[in-house]
Amino acid sequence: MNHREHVLALLQKQIDNSEEVKEISKTAEEVAGKWVKPLSGGKDQTNGLIYGLVQSGKTGVLTVTGAIGADEGYKTLIILTSDIDPLYEQTLGRVREAFPGIDIIGKKEFIYTERFLQRVKSFTCAIVTSKNSGILERLIHNFKKGNLKGISCLIIDDEADQASLNTKARKANGTRSAINDRIVELRGFFDKNTYLQVTATPQALFLQSPEHNFRPKFTTLSHPGSGYVGGDDFFDESANLVREFDLQDIAVLAPGPQPQPAPIIPKSLLKALDTFMIGATFKRTKEVDQNCAFLCHVSIRKDDHEHIVNLMRKYKTDLSIGLKNNDAAILARLKAACEDLAATHEGVKASGFEDLVKLIEFFAAGITVKLVNGETDEDVAVKSPYNIFVGGNKLGRGVTIKNLLVSYYGRHPKKPQADTVLQHARMYGYRRKDIGLLRLFLPHELHVVFKAIHKMERGLRDLIARKSSEEFRGVYLEEGLNPTRKNVLAPGSLGVYSGGNSYNPAQVLRDETVKSATEEINKKLEDVKNKQYVEISLTKLQQLVKLIKPDPEAAEQVWDSVAISESLMQYSSLYEKTTGYLYVDRDRELKVNRRETQGILTGGEAGVVPDDKVTLFLLRTEQSKGRSASWWPQVRFPDGAYAFAFAV
Repeated sequence: MNHREHVLALLQKQIDNSEEVKEISKTAEEVAGKWVKPLSGGKDQTNGLIYGLVQSGKTGVLTVTGAIGADEGYKTLIILTSDIDPLYEQTLGRVREAFPGIDIIGKKEFIYTERFLQRVKSFTCAIVTSKNSGILERLIHNFKKGNLKGISCLIIDDEADQASLNTKARKANGTRSAINDRIVELRGFFDKNTYLQVTATPQALFLQSPEHNFRPKFTTLSHPGSGYVGGDDFFDESANLVREFDLQDIAVLAPGPQPQPAPIIPKSLLKALDTFMIGATFKRTKEVDQNCAFLCHVSIRKDDHEHIVNLMRKYKTDLSIGLKNNDAAILARLKAACEDLAATHEGVKASGFEDLVKLIEFFAAGITVKLVNGETDEDVAVKSPYNIFVGGNKLGRGVTIKNLLVSYYGRHPKKPQADTVLQHARMYGYRRKDIGLLRLFLPHELHVVFKAIHKMERGLRDLIARKSSEEFRGVYLEEGLNPTRKNVLAPGSLGVYSGGNSYNPAQVLRDETVKSATEEINKKLEDVKNKQYVEISLTKLQQLVKLIKPDPEAAEQVWDSVAISESLMQYSSLYEKTTGYLYVDRDRELKVNRRETQGILTGGEAGVVPDDKVTLFLLRTEQSKGRSASWWPQVRFPDGAYAFAFAV
């Protein structure tokens, strides 16, 4: 048995779905077809990306990919993972389980240098290390001491957009943050290596400059299995799993530095907790071992967490006492929650409300409230009938909460970062069998943000599926949303096309090299009269843009023919628009360079064309002595609070 066969057999046992296992294997094979071949000789290196979805089981793809690497001849696998101990131990445990025929070396074993070197020289090894500068420095020291430079290495960086990037990029002075510097040194140590990035939020990676060594040179999409519940289920227009509440409720729950905050549980939180109690109790009536979870994630302040924990314990006490006393208000609340779930779950609709209430009364004493933040050792194991988790950043990226039914979310920064907010989507995951019991409670303002992020994610994945080349990876954004944190992006590294604005090349080529392109455009436009517009497909507009020949010497790096044409197609997909307008005029006395956001039109020409669709204005310059006629374009995006960001 080779390593790949074992991992696939293990996944089949765990997932029990042969089609999903085949999809994972196919994804891993696609990655292996693009990496550096470990036994091909010489020096070679590359980096690529496995782009999955939040909570979609990327670990399966990661382990199958690592197994194929070992089978193909990579003597050393290095897996970079979280510096949070529970998450590190989770990854280490999964690697040990997946690779019984590989020597697994954990970070605690790095201190035994001679033993470490003996193992690396003797066996195929999988080294699991956290992204900690000191630990990485020790690992590099070991490799250097053993003079191990000749071995091939597959480096798998889990959550590669976190910690790995240079957080000093904005300074633009060549300095690197400590972890980034160690990873650069580690990658540089091996003459033959593949650096494989894994994440569900690659915005920061794609917005590195095109030649940056952390920008993926190839991307492989990892697709979730049929049991996955994600953005489509929560944030499409037809979705019915989100319940909005007033943003002011967050201020009540997370009052900040008040010495004695009032012990008031907002109605929205009561509704969320009641919904959870009904859903979790219903599941337990079907399977006696079903323990379920509730997540409250509204603040990063530890004082707020303590306050919320106290409120959750108050809810437990009030619920238990109220049910024993047949409290009419509590029964009415639970009834409303039951009716809400019945609207999306046939089983709840058919169940007896009184029977559910009796079980809640019986199990209420077993409600467990756990504080999970940087000052606690609490994990998210679901061991009681009802498990209520309260916390901040520790409940974000990488945490998987089993049987999570209801989430109450309220992290509301002034300028939300798309990748950070998306990583808070702990409600995503393999929950299809429970989909009618799932609920997400959040303020309207955050509902809008999540919808925008889901749209951004859909646009990016559609782009990658449509266009395998890494030449353009545009990130769709809506107003008030940043794609990622600014400190990992170099100044001037982003280009942006925004709604309602126009873009044009600073100048077009007018020499002999443009004649064939000009003639081709002439032929395509021969039925369009001067100073008139027609409605045509966006695909044809894109084809015309690709034929344009801007003058590279005059370029200001705003107009980019590839970025423009691909942004047109992203717009088409996201807004479900298939056509745009084309305005044509010929033999124009256009000579002087223009700013690339200035426009090339005169005399109110822009107003001739409606602004409800993408418009391509094409003006043909006059032919004169020593100058060929050439088509000069201007693209106008329809009004709207959106933009397409891309690396330049």
